[in-house]
Amino acid sequence: APEVLDETPAVAAGNTTDIENAVAESVAAAEAANAAVAETFGDDAKMVWPVKGEILKEFSPDKTIYFETLDQYKCNPALLIKADVNQEVVAAFGGTVEALTQDGVNGLMITVDLGNGYKAIYGQMKDVNVKEGDTMVKGQAIGNVAQPTKYYTEEGSHLYFGMTKEGTPVNPQDYLEK
Repeated sequence: APEVLDETPAVAAGNTTDIENAVAESVAAAEAANAAVAETFGDDAKMVWPVKGEILKEFSPDKTIYFETLDQYKCNPALLIKADVNQEVVAAFGGTVEALTQDGVNGLMITVDLGNGYKAIYGQMKDVNVKEGDTMVKGQAIGNVAQPTKYYTEEGSHLYFGMTKEGTPVNPQDYLEK
């Protein structure tokens, strides 16, 4: 059987400089690669769909639309995207988790600072695997779709996906890949 060495030859000879240099070069290369793919959010940014599904309720901040469960018309500052309970939700774009909040209407919500005054809000979530202060990358799994709250039983399970720019709701569809 071949002999197994406990240490690399450089360490066995007491020469750790080569290893330290190799590690430093690897770290520098990884940081450069991350910087090259890092995107800055702006008006021409493109996000991935956080879940695959049809739009149940369109973004409608100025015009009322009908909500079956509530049996009323109201404005909608977000998209409601049809999704199965337990369906994986991914980060539509990179950013920093600003808050995790619980709301009676939209359940567990994640607010993400995308930069340049933009924020994304994911609601009707469960099994969230990020916390406040975490940095997320586009396409990263962040949790799953929950059972709809009592305010959406007729609409069915879905992801609440909203965006704001400087605190004003904007249409997420304008930024999602076609």
